[in-house]
Amino acid sequence: MKILVIGATGFIGKGIYNFLKRGENEIVAGVRDVKSFDEVSINIDFTTLQDDKELVSKLTGFDVVVNAVGIIAETKTQSFEQMHTTAPIELFYACKEAKVKKVIHISALGTESGRTAYHKTKNRADEQLRALGLDYAILHPSIVYGNDGKSTALFQGLAALPLVPLVGDGTQVLQPIALEDLLLTVKKAIESDKKVIELDLVGAKSMTYKELLVGFRKWLGLKPAKFVSVPTLGTNVMGKILDEPTVSPDNIKMLNEGNVASVEPLKKFLTHTPVSMEERLFSVKASNAQKLFASLYFVRPLLRLVIGFVWIWSGIVSAFLYPQPLALELLHEIGVPVGLDVGLLYFASFLDIVIGVLTIMAYRLQDLLKLQLLVIGVYTLLLTFLAGHHWLHPFGPVLKNLPLMVSIFVLMKLEKFR
Repeated sequence: MKILVIGATGFIGKGIYNFLKRGENEIVAGVRDVKSFDEVSINIDFTTLQDDKELVSKLTGFDVVVNAVGIIAETKTQSFEQMHTTAPIELFYACKEAKVKKVIHISALGTESGRTAYHKTKNRADEQLRALGLDYAILHPSIVYGNDGKSTALFQGLAALPLVPLVGDGTQVLQPIALEDLLLTVKKAIESDKKVIELDLVGAKSMTYKELLVGFRKWLGLKPAKFVSVPTLGTNVMGKILDEPTVSPDNIKMLNEGNVASVEPLKKFLTHTPVSMEERLFSVKASNAQKLFASLYFVRPLLRLVIGFVWIWSGIVSAFLYPQPLALELLHEIGVPVGLDVGLLYFASFLDIVIGVLTIMAYRLQDLLKLQLLVIGVYTLLLTFLAGHHWLHPFGPVLKNLPLMVSIFVLMKLEKFR
């Protein structure tokens, strides 16, 4: 069979793509940027799929199309409506026209009863696929855990905090499923002769949100947690501050509604019981690398906020709080002539504030961090060669540039694993 896996760079899509490649079928990835994908792929861009005039021809010849595209939070370029409803429906119609034999659609648990935009947009695509007359499998996974999973990473980071925050009292019920069981379900759905398959994908056991975090903390080898209850509004604000898209109003609402279903239909389909988190994840202690990752998870957004504040405060102090004659004296020491000094002082202060604000906003952050290293590096070299006595200052105004540059470099590396 020739199988197209759309969304092959995401957590679930990449897992499906790599898993199916182990078999004898011909597997092709559908991705937005084919140049950045090293293996056989075609361009399938959900952000503009309804404008793709070649979509049907791209799908022609495939026996199975797997749609694993999904977003957990909206961005400026990706809305729930576009990514979960408009583009999938366009894809389904094109699959029918291209005579694709079967469509495997990764939906979400609770779409029919969910009240969030996430669930409603997913459900509209599900309903359209049911009505088209194609052979299909609609899979409704609960929270999927595994290496590289965003929710898994978040739970690890939360569990590693000195005070572990709970949404409300932490009694919300979840039923996470291992990525491996989802992959086995997809493979069996592809191979099945059934024309219609619809399954809830859940693990063997349900647990409360608090029990989940307790399990992760024990897995990390940490002492029993001290919990602090955070109201829903406070959780949403914290998610914004920490640049954590998984902590959004919709996701908190879905958490509070619970995320469970009977495991029996999936058990019957797979002919085995899906593993629980205790069996799959918590049965083996975390590695040192996993412990390090968990402990640094919230260092990334905190570093960004602190570095941004340093730039903003430096600009404010230089322009408005520090005695201007002393500030101008420093400029004179490095060769700035009188007449240009005041203008340069205010320009540099304004630039510092702008850099700080953009850092907190995470605007083109990698480029911005490189600019910061360049600015601090040039500033440090100028003072070193033109006013080297500042290295001997007891408060270390130049010396402190070194840990700041290291912090910026560390943030650049952490951002790559976001």
